[in-house]
Amino acid sequence: MTQSICGTPTKSGKRCQNKAVIGTSRCAKHPGSWSAYGVQQRKKKEAEAKMKKIRKKR
Repeated sequence: MTQSICGTPTKSGKRCQNKAVIGTSRCAKHPGSWSAYGVQQRKKKEAEAKMKKIRKKR
């Protein structure tokens, strides 16, 4: 199995040529919001917003 390249568009308009992290499609510089950390942070913010909404109703 060969390791793929990242391919994320860069500021210069070209594609990133770094090798992707094993098990993902992106390199360490371009994890994006879909990474495990990003998903965890998004869920945490959504839970906090939900609690604030519940508190306002009471």
